[in-house]
Amino acid sequence: LLFECAAPTALMVASVVRYAIWPMALKAGTDTSIFKAPRALLEHNANVLMVLVEIGLLGGLPIRLQDFSVAPLFGIVYIFFTWSMSESWVAKTKGPQFIYFFMDTTLGIKTSLFLLALLGVLSSYYGLFWLASYSICHGGGGVTVNTLMIALISSLVCKFSDGW
Repeated sequence: LLFECAAPTALMVASVVRYAIWPMALKAGTDTSIFKAPRALLEHNANVLMVLVEIGLLGGLPIRLQDFSVAPLFGIVYIFFTWSMSESWVAKTKGPQFIYFFMDTTLGIKTSLFLLALLGVLSSYYGLFWLASYSICHGGGGVTVNTLMIALISSLVCKFSDGW
């Protein structure tokens, strides 16, 4: 169950960093060196690579459709944790502070739309992992095909610099 939760969540986190957080920082003109630090690269990109290598080359752990709800439930718990901590990051006089702009409850309906989009992304990645797990178990493409799939998927979600 833990892998079924961690695998799609790893891809979602890397995608959010690549397609939402990093571009917003570039657009705002803020310093993006925090994203390029070794620790951040390991937290986001290396995690994705390890998950993909596990499922594609090391035999994989089974992803079962009946466990689909585990990843969204983890996400919901994380959202409630973030919201409960919003008053704890700074003095209460400064108002709530959110880790990510898309969890900011002061944005009104936008927050709900952001969270629905994240749920869709997470669900899609769960489906992707289920499909990959199923195809590897029931057909497989060999080491070369699996390595190419790992390279393709990781190139779509991982980001290492301000460019592409």
